[in-house]
Amino acid sequence: MIESSAISLSEKKFHHLIERDIESFSSMFDEKGLMFYPTGKVETKPELLQRLASGRTVFEKIDLAKTIARLYEETAVVHGEGMFTLMLQGERIIENLNFIDVWVKKEEEWKLVSSHFIKMV
Repeated sequence: MIESSAISLSEKKFHHLIERDIESFSSMFDEKGLMFYPTGKVETKPELLQRLASGRTVFEKIDLAKTIARLYEETAVVHGEGMFTLMLQGERIIENLNFIDVWVKKEEEWKLVSSHFIKMV
């Protein structure tokens, strides 16, 4: 894998979230994967998929400002920032966030094992 391919994985992840393509998003997310939010909340894959399917969290728009990737053998770490527009339990939230995605190659596929969102100060 090259760095641009790792960045493409994260961009694809965001595309699936915006399109509410939960099945495609789920196939990218490792069974033991975790999602970390700026509030400190952590969700497992089943909890996250349930939240997305319920419509309690809807990703409306993501404008990435910059992204970089680092590769470590069978692991890729993607760092980025952007403006995220979400509907959280019926309330529109627009925030400038940093994110970190950790991808691991498992059985010839790249899986998202950890995704962190951090508020920019």
